[in-house]
Amino acid sequence: MKKLLILPIFVFAFPLFLLAQSTATEWFDKGVSLIDKKDFTGAISAFKNAIAQKADYGDAYYQTGWCYNDLEKYQDAVTYLEKAKQLLPEKAKVHFELGYAYDNLKNPDKALINYQKSLDISPDYYDACKAIGDIYYTKNEYKKAAEYFKKYADGEKEPDNFYYYKTGWSLSDIGEYEDAITYLEKYNPEETLDKVKKYSEIGYANYSLKKYDAAIEFYKKAIDLKDDYGIALRGLGNSYYDKNENDQAFDYYKQAIEKDEANSGSCYYKMGWIYNDHEKYDEAISVLLKAVAFDGKDAGNREELGFAYYKKDRYDDAIDQLNKAIELDPKSKLGYYYKGLCYISLKKKSDAMNMYDKLKAINEDQASKLLVKINAM
Repeated sequence: MKKLLILPIFVFAFPLFLLAQSTATEWFDKGVSLIDKKDFTGAISAFKNAIAQKADYGDAYYQTGWCYNDLEKYQDAVTYLEKAKQLLPEKAKVHFELGYAYDNLKNPDKALINYQKSLDISPDYYDACKAIGDIYYTKNEYKKAAEYFKKYADGEKEPDNFYYYKTGWSLSDIGEYEDAITYLEKYNPEETLDKVKKYSEIGYANYSLKKYDAAIEFYKKAIDLKDDYGIALRGLGNSYYDKNENDQAFDYYKQAIEKDEANSGSCYYKMGWIYNDHEKYDEAISVLLKAVAFDGKDAGNREELGFAYYKKDRYDDAIDQLNKAIELDPKSKLGYYYKGLCYISLKKKSDAMNMYDKLKAINEDQASKLLVKINAM
């Protein structure tokens, strides 16, 4: 009976003996196999065993950090990846993975340093370009974002489709509209709202290039998909406004306010301008008061409202608004000009001349127009 008991003990002890004799390489290979099985916790344990047997095992430190990143344990990832960086300073992937950990720890400065290092080592490391672009995009540094997004979109064989949009958006923000259109046209979204955003952004780029018909074409494509999309409605209004097709502009500004009032307060100003241009001053006053309520610190709103009051012979109201315009913008040429017109109508020539003197220091052409009217008093 005693002999029978010895065999099971030996059987159980034998695997433990083999376990103790596993090499660092074997532990490493075991960790890799566990990664393939998505067992990242088990993989970490295996890699740590490899490190225990070989303290300078850089690849094991890297893989441990990689697993911690996958488990979203970014501080642990940093610990192992910083060590991997010391041991494997010329491996781009180590710096990239460390940058990823810092990125997720909301430390963009350290993330940028490590992403950039990975790119310095391997200039075709396009995921690093993408990651760097994202950081600058989040920081609203669109010139740098566009630079790295372009490297990613142009270099990667199958770039993330959405980055064509982000590249185009960034290029538009820095005024490179032709390039922006090129990238935006490559963007092929599936969701309706994403298509709407694409068309609107192309519309904006064309509008900024003063290609108003092209802008209208793309804004209308957006509206066909989402008829209450305020950005496109406002874009259509602005495009027709700049084409001096004020009736169409007015219609789209009105729709923008009806369907997206929270973001369309700026439309009140241009509706007021159009009413003034059509000599509908009561209507102009009505919408321009809304423009002032929307943005009381915009001198243009005050100027246009002051003009409407002037045309209705409400000189005190006009001067009050024009004084506020001048307070907001000391170089408000229309503020001084319209105020001068009010004084002319009130037969206050000295006050009108005072406006002329102040206006001359700002804009001689506008001052000359006022002086002609003063001399005609």
